Amino acid sequence: MITYYLLDADGLRRQPAQDLQALPPGVLWIDLLQPSREEELFLERMLGVDIPTREEMTEIEDSSRFYESAGTLYMTASLVSGISEHQPGIAEVSFVLGRQWLVTVRYAELSAFRTFAGQRVQRLGSTCCSELVFAALIDSVVDRIADVLETLQKQLTSLSRAIFSESVERHPEKTDLQKVVKLLGRHNALQARLNESLLSIDRQISYVRQAGNGWLDEAARGWLQTAERDVRSLGEYQAKMSGESSFLLEATLGLISIEQNSIIKVFSIAAVLFLPPTLVGTVYGMNFRHMPELEWYFGYPLALGLMVGSAALSYAWFRFKNWL
Repeated sequence: MITYYLLDADGLRRQPAQDLQALPPGVLWIDLLQPSREEELFLERMLGVDIPTREEMTEIEDSSRFYESAGTLYMTASLVSGISEHQPGIAEVSFVLGRQWLVTVRYAELSAFRTFAGQRVQRLGSTCCSELVFAALIDSVVDRIADVLETLQKQLTSLSRAIFSESVERHPEKTDLQKVVKLLGRHNALQARLNESLLSIDRQISYVRQAGNGWLDEAARGWLQTAERDVRSLGEYQAKMSGESSFLLEATLGLISIEQNSIIKVFSIAAVLFLPPTLVGTVYGMNFRHMPELEWYFGYPLALGLMVGSAALSYAWFRFKNWL
């Protein structure tokens, strides 16, 4: 699907593609969402550029992701997607930046693109240029990552309070620690994808600032410089969160281990408490002919008393040693 953004007196105006005959006049940004091969060939013919295919967008080496051809910059960034659907993943997005237009190629819905196309694009004035659209779009992506990190930090703070609360300390068996481990695992997975996106955007901004040094708009250059600082500060923030997540995960696993040890301790003590009575019962269950106690009138109560007394003595010994 092709979506055009046209520059007029009021700024940028969205216009879905009606046909593949010609480009509308004043087009500044062309957004391709899951384009067909026919749509790719149409834009290549109209713009005289090479639209990256989905296979080319998955290349991992920098020489294939960031390069210049005939005065046009080709950049592919790895952006996090699927956060709203709770299925985070990485989506490759290609940016083809020329002096007259910007082309974006993607195969996934991205919240940052929806927000930018629905709200922020209206803020760009009638003097907007392709570099300014690119800078504003990158800034929208960075803002989206910042919002996600803020949400994650709030969730981590809530998990930390739950893990180290007094109720968990008194009754760890009543807390679903396995659920906490799963939540922390999902947090770590999302943080890893956010970190990958931040690294990719940082490389992209550095490349476009260097490659477009001769013709990049001054306002766009300043916007990109601000975005670059934001990306690096968010990277440091994410690294701090990653350390906090690792600590909470280790603490939760430690609590699970303590809970399991407590259960094993109870079974171990119970086994030791019943060992002396079992010994007494075993002795008097032997089938020997000459056992004087078997003929005593109080022999049976005596055996029961020995069993109870041996168990009580073991229990008193455990209490004296503070093992209970």
